[in-house]
Amino acid sequence: LNGDGRDALARNPALAGVDLPPVGHQTRALLLATKTLLFSGEGYGADPILHVIDKATGQSIADIELPAAATGLPMTYMLGDRQFVVVPVGARGQAAELVALALPAQ
Repeated sequence: LNGDGRDALARNPALAGVDLPPVGHQTRALLLATKTLLFSGEGYGADPILHVIDKATGQSIADIELPAAATGLPMTYMLGDRQFVVVPVGARGQAAELVALALPAQ
C-alpha cells in the first residue's frame, strides 16, 4: 500500500461508521529496494512519510516523518562503513531539499 489513506475516505458520508483497513493514497509510490529493506515514499499529495519495510517478512520497520512530501525516488550511498538514504522532498511554497538518513550500523 502507498500509505494509509483512510483519512480521505472518512469524510465520505456513505462510509460513516465503516471500519476501513489501510487503503493507500492515489499517488505514485517512490520506491528504493536494498538487500534487506524496501523504502517507500508516499509521493506528492500524500502524507510526508517514508515507510521502511523488511523485505523478508513484509513487516513495517519504521514510518519516518519527512519535512514535506517525497518528490523523487529515494537514493542510497555508502560513506565509510555507513549506508545513507536520501529523499528529495518539497511542497508548494516551500523550497525543495534533500533529507539524508543514516541506517543503523550493521
